[in-house]
Amino acid sequence: MVPTVTPAGDGVPLLYCSITLIALCWIVFLMRIGVRVWRKAWGVDDWLMLVGLNIFTVTSGLCIVCCYYGSGQFAIDLPPATMAKGIKMFYINEYFYCTGAMFIKCSIAVTLLRISSAHSNPFITWAIWAVLVATWIAAIVFIAGIANICYPIQTLWYEASGTCNLKLNSDVSYFFSAVEIVTDWSLALLPAVLLWNVKMKGNVKASVAVMLALASFASCATIVRLKYLTLYSDPGEFMYSTGKIGFWSLIEEGIGIIAASLPALKPLLTLRVKISSSAAGSTAGIPSSKTYEARHKPAPRAGIVMDTFHTLGDHDDNMSDGDSQKNIIKETRYTVTSSAASGLGGDRKYNNADHV
Repeated sequence: MVPTVTPAGDGVPLLYCSITLIALCWIVFLMRIGVRVWRKAWGVDDWLMLVGLNIFTVTSGLCIVCCYYGSGQFAIDLPPATMAKGIKMFYINEYFYCTGAMFIKCSIAVTLLRISSAHSNPFITWAIWAVLVATWIAAIVFIAGIANICYPIQTLWYEASGTCNLKLNSDVSYFFSAVEIVTDWSLALLPAVLLWNVKMKGNVKASVAVMLALASFASCATIVRLKYLTLYSDPGEFMYSTGKIGFWSLIEEGIGIIAASLPALKPLLTLRVKISSSAAGSTAGIPSSKTYEARHKPAPRAGIVMDTFHTLGDHDDNMSDGDSQKNIIKETRYTVTSSAASGLGGDRKYNNADHV
């Protein structure tokens, strides 16, 4: 059995970042599922994000395991068998990172396609399709590149004798990151173009602004990641490079998932406002008498009997707020008959019946 090591160096922030992002992404996405099912708006973009989130979970999980095999530590501090195991696992993890980023980006693009179709803007539609094509091309180039960095590939983790070109790993990573930056900023700015002339409420504009800010931050994480890609070129310190590169790769994808899921939670803002409005008409959770009367006021009827009167009794001073709604209704019916005959002058009978 290959011995593990205690996470140290850059492996410590990578470990905590992986755990935190897995939790946050699943919490936000489960809320997204709840809203979409509630509003009956589940679509293709949700399926794509679900696939992307599961792949991201695998990516984060492998990063956690790599932390116990020397990720972010120098080769001099690691047993050879442990380092070889860590290199193998992180290399496999690169495929998951690339595939997960592709599905996340496609989910965001499909969401924007639904919005653009409602606005009938062909320019925006073609721009989104260009982002989709660029994302797929970048993913294919990245996978093909890292699959050929060593001949045979087992040479990378010291299980075979061969040749490696780790500079190719850096080159395809630069290409993939460059495309990621362009597509990230495109998908971050396209919603602003779509909604430029649309009148929105303040809370809706705030949600769009948050989404744009987070998407921009995800792109910034990709830019920072560029700085550390040169570390791939040192074959003896591959595990040291995985600490920083893995950290910023997870930041990029995790923030992308959260930013893409926040707009779907917009109905929750409306729900909160409705709850606040209904609570304003009550005191300590108990509806007022005016609210009660307004809700239980009988509908008007045709042919109302004009000699029938309804009066409300006074409230008992000792009744609680809840009991005050139980009003006493007194109904009084008057019947007046008049008869006039010869010899009888204006004899009138009054019949009065009270009912409580």
